[in-house]
Amino acid sequence: MPGMSLSRPLPSLLRLVLLGAVSAALSFYSVGHPNLQQFGLSLARPILWLNSQVRDAWLAGSQYLQGQAALQSENADLRQRLHALEIQDLALPVLRAENRQLLALLDSFPTAPGRVTVAQIEAQSLLAGSQQITINAGSAEGVYVGQPALAPGGVIGQVVTVSCDNARISLLSDLSSSIPAQPLGGDEPILVDGQGNLQALSVPFQSRDTKLVPGTELVTSGLGGRFPPGLPLGVVETVERKNGGPFAQITVRPSANLAALNTILLLWPQTRHSSNR
Repeated sequence: MPGMSLSRPLPSLLRLVLLGAVSAALSFYSVGHPNLQQFGLSLARPILWLNSQVRDAWLAGSQYLQGQAALQSENADLRQRLHALEIQDLALPVLRAENRQLLALLDSFPTAPGRVTVAQIEAQSLLAGSQQITINAGSAEGVYVGQPALAPGGVIGQVVTVSCDNARISLLSDLSSSIPAQPLGGDEPILVDGQGNLQALSVPFQSRDTKLVPGTELVTSGLGGRFPPGLPLGVVETVERKNGGPFAQITVRPSANLAALNTILLLWPQTRHSSNR
């Protein structure tokens, strides 16, 4: 008769029953044999130690991952705060510069002859033949053609065109600019004309024996009604008397720095207010 062999494995339930029976038999047998119980504990100790190590490693890994997530969240928050501080740092110099300009404006005209408002320059065209700036105030704010414009130091020009939201100002240096003026403390009427140079104006039609000398301060005379009298225009720099010429050639340095304009004042003279009533 051929040898017997198991053609199929034991059913799962039967295997569980056999393992349970073996386990129960060993447990029952170990009660009367302490050495066998001690031997079983010795065999189980590495397994228990390994299980403890795995559990500790799992807890440590979990805490590490939680710590990493917290650090990443804190790092993102700090980066956001740093970005906000960098934006503030970039804005501070601009604000300080604007404050200095406003203080300079107020110091230049502590008692302005009328109502004033601050305007910012949006664009500028400083070509040799046309030197004008565009500001962010227009007819909506009451700006009008011919209105005086001021900057730290004195007059810079007058409004020549107005739209709803902005206006264009012709600078003193513009070739079309001609402002009635007089020496400070005097009453001799003169004109201060632009000649396409931001650093130099001119006084035309002055005889060779003119009383104007280098250092003479020139202010608005009030003639024509656009500019109130006494506003600073410039200081005479040179007076040249060339041979054979009937007139002296006089150059004037503007009181305001026309090449470094950013914030300006628009003036509503008191004479205009009274005439509109």
